[in-house]
Amino acid sequence: MYVSVTGDIGFNEDGSEAYGAHVFSGLVGMFVLKPQGSGWEVESANPAMNAGSSGKALKDWKLIQVAPDKWGFINIHSDSHWVHSGSAFVLLTPDKSNIRRSWVEAKYEHSNGGSGSAGGCSNPDASTCTLLKAKLGVDKKTIINGFYPLEITLNGFEDDKVYKIKSILLSISPD
Repeated sequence: MYVSVTGDIGFNEDGSEAYGAHVFSGLVGMFVLKPQGSGWEVESANPAMNAGSSGKALKDWKLIQVAPDKWGFINIHSDSHWVHSGSAFVLLTPDKSNIRRSWVEAKYEHSNGGSGSAGGCSNPDASTCTLLKAKLGVDKKTIINGFYPLEITLNGFEDDKVYKIKSILLSISPD
């Protein structure tokens, strides 16, 4: 059984409570339970990981298969700071008795012109813009280190370089 839990109160890495400033993260936990007699036993767990912003946890985690016999949770974290905006896939996977949290960039946007805020980079010919978007898939035909690799497909532009459907395979490493 795979269980995810979230909390809207952010915590610092040392466990002390933090309040809702933009820089504070939300809280997510993941547990993998296996049947034991008439109940359940914890196989893997990490009850306190950071994901989210402004002290708010990410909602709507999606369960995905990450290996023939393993599942994990995935979500997207997004944030903006003046001329920088971005998002990342957040992947939670079992790793022996622990849970591994991995971040894979999903979108990055940077604009040096105009409005002074992110979101002003819609012209691929502009030499001062970066807009990169990635789609994430799972390659269930291949197994690397006991896991299915992640397939990242990149589109967008960075200054004068254009990326059109460039695929990259990433492996989930158990260590």
